Amino acid sequence: MSEFRKQHPVAGVSQVIETIKQNFVTLIILLFIGTTNSEGYFLYFLAAGLGISFVGGIFGWWFFRFRIFEDELQIQKGIFVKKKVYLSKDRIQVIDITEGLLQRIFGLVKVEVKTAGGGTETATINAITRREAEELRAELRKKNNGEVHPEDIEKEEVDEDEVLSTWKLSTKDLVYAAFTSGNFGLIASILGAVSGQLNEMINEETLEYIYEMMPGYSDVTVYIALIIAIIVVSWLLSFLGVIFSYSDFQLQKTKDELIITRGLIERKHVTVPFDRIQAVRFVEGIIRQPFGYGMIYVESAGFDQTQKGRSIVLAPYIAKSNLSSFLEEFAAEYTEPEFEIRPSEKALFRYLRRPNYFLMLLIPVLWYLLTYGWVSLLVIPLVSFLGWLRYRDAAIGMVNDGILRIRYRTISRTTAIMKRKRIQNVGLSENPFQRRKNLKNLSITVASGSGGMEFEVKDLDHEKSLEVYHWIGNGKKIDPSLENEEDVEFND
Repeated sequence: MSEFRKQHPVAGVSQVIETIKQNFVTLIILLFIGTTNSEGYFLYFLAAGLGISFVGGIFGWWFFRFRIFEDELQIQKGIFVKKKVYLSKDRIQVIDITEGLLQRIFGLVKVEVKTAGGGTETATINAITRREAEELRAELRKKNNGEVHPEDIEKEEVDEDEVLSTWKLSTKDLVYAAFTSGNFGLIASILGAVSGQLNEMINEETLEYIYEMMPGYSDVTVYIALIIAIIVVSWLLSFLGVIFSYSDFQLQKTKDELIITRGLIERKHVTVPFDRIQAVRFVEGIIRQPFGYGMIYVESAGFDQTQKGRSIVLAPYIAKSNLSSFLEEFAAEYTEPEFEIRPSEKALFRYLRRPNYFLMLLIPVLWYLLTYGWVSLLVIPLVSFLGWLRYRDAAIGMVNDGILRIRYRTISRTTAIMKRKRIQNVGLSENPFQRRKNLKNLSITVASGSGGMEFEVKDLDHEKSLEVYHWIGNGKKIDPSLENEEDVEFND
């Protein structure tokens, strides 16, 4: 592949669709605003914008070139500003092959090449044949430069097919995962789209029409009904999002890597080399935890931190009772040490009151402004219970073979397992109130994406936090002059 190659022309259309997807919420808001303009000029501007995007996509495809030359993936692109990207084979972490809906129609795939510390956007080839994608992946995995022959590609494919273990998400578990996802992030987007138009949507004329259709309803009940409708729609979109994302989910283990295949409309094939895994994370959402289920992620360097999927989903829905056997089969090096270190009783009150700090400021305001503002006092026991859960769940365990297990809670409960040698840094911090009780916060960071993933346990005893610090430092001592500082950090 020493000569420059072009993508399939579908890449131009794919680029336009990707632009629309990235700005979908903005377009919906602008479209909604534009329809309220009786002059209709907005629609002309919108059509002109889409036309310019389409022309830009075509020219973008025309100027895009890629090749492998002297152990590098070289990409040239750009219409007015020429950009050249050179990715060395040694820095390439993961090669993903994705079959989007548009690509599947034409029998094509998208290839994403991800490197340590690099993003994915500049190393994306949007539309090439499956044969070209396999040839590209086989060539990039070679340590030395050389011509790729068809028999070499076939051998590579045979090697990848030597699957040692397979785990699949059943249809029943997929539905349960969708019901219990608890992912209501779309509410904010919907509220953002609606809030700017509430004056247009809910005016006096609209309310009179609603009262005639539903006699007995007041302004308050109309607003409550609107909020409930937004929540229901958001939950439905979240449900469908899980179905589309994790349909036909399959995890395969080979000698050197894990292969993840998932997606209903857009089929994704993600490969995760074992030597790039930084940590395994088990997350129990507030809806799933009472049923004994959670979600497994792996943290891997080389994924763009700005992307939603910087943490790779290893199992979208799995029983906690099956976690140990799952890890033993697919990530045997990540055992589960017993929890030995927990916050002491003197830290309990800090855990109980910490979630109430914001409420202490908010409740007097609500009490003053609203007739029934005093009802907000009922929230105090609820958030105090959350604080108690955080105190109960905070724990750390270590074993001599270099495995650390840390558990904490924000809203969901997270249990992370990592190797000592994969830890990027560990920090100890304290504020004046903690210093009075001789307590510290312990934070641990591993590489994830182009940045890091941080895990933190608050209000540990000073001696216990230093014990973990020493263990991670493999016996290295701390300068006594630093022990009373607010921040102590060890870099591996």
